[in-house]
Formats: sequence, structure tokens, C-alpha cells
Amino acid sequence: MIKQEYSFKRRNDLYYITLLVYVAFAVLYIVVTGTITDDTVEFGLKDPVVYIIAAFVVHALIMLLTSIVRKRRLVITEDALVFASRFHERFVPFADIERITLKRERRRLNTSKLGDRKFAVIKLHVSGRRRVLRLRVANYEREKELYQLLKKLKHERKV
Repeated sequence: MIKQEYSFKRRNDLYYITLLVYVAFAVLYIVVTGTITDDTVEFGLKDPVVYIIAAFVVHALIMLLTSIVRKRRLVITEDALVFASRFHERFVPFADIERITLKRERRRLNTSKLGDRKFAVIKLHVSGRRRVLRLRVANYEREKELYQLLKKLKHERKV
């Protein structure tokens, strides 16, 4: 049985990386399309493509800020899973969970440095819900600890 409360924050890595890639591409495009004359350097800021890239940058920034403000996390208490954010909490009592399916998919990545990685997807079959709750462990901080905790929960509860 789980004796203490565990809290796992949602990661924002994807949003940071996306924003960084868009900004780097925008800077690179502006520099490449710029012209250098004898005395001046002009950057291609009035290009319609720059406006499109800027829209992507603004969208990525809004998504990042929204994610930071929402402050999503998963809390595991002794009798429930709590999907919490700054504004809302959704409780899933262990008594309502009919079955927990632990699945680790193996995905082969092309780069030799990364090698094989396993991505855990946990499916929670909850009574009273038509759809299965899918919990991607990699989306949370301390993913190995979260996976081990849910694995332990599955075996203890015989769910």
C-alpha cells in the first residue's frame, strides 16, 4: 500500500525545444535572406515567410506560457490518482479502476548514441468511462519512479 503522497510534475521540455527550433530557424532565415551592400546590411524582415515563421514562434510561446501557468501534475495518494492543475483537479479512486495495463514499447532510434529506448504507456480502465485513460510516463518528471510506483500499485491492488 502507498503510505505517502507522491507528486510528479508535467514536463515542458517539448515546448522549450519547439520554441528554440522555431526561433533559430527564424534567425537563420532572416540572416540568409538579408543583403549586404557596401555600407549597409539589410535583413529580410518584410518577407511573407518571416511573418509565417513569426506566427509559429508566437504560437509556440503561447503554448509554453499556457503550460507553465497550468502547472499540471499527477499526484498519487493512498487511495486515488489525482490529475491536478492550478485550476482543476480530477480524482480517479483506486476502487474505480478495473484494470491497469503496463506496456513498454520499444522504439528504435536512428542515432547510435541514443540506442534503444523504451517508452512506457499505462492504460487505466476506469469504470463508468467509455475511453481508457492513457498515461505516458515520459511526460512526467522522475519517469522511472512513476513507472515503478504504478507497477507496484498494480501488483498490490491486483487490478
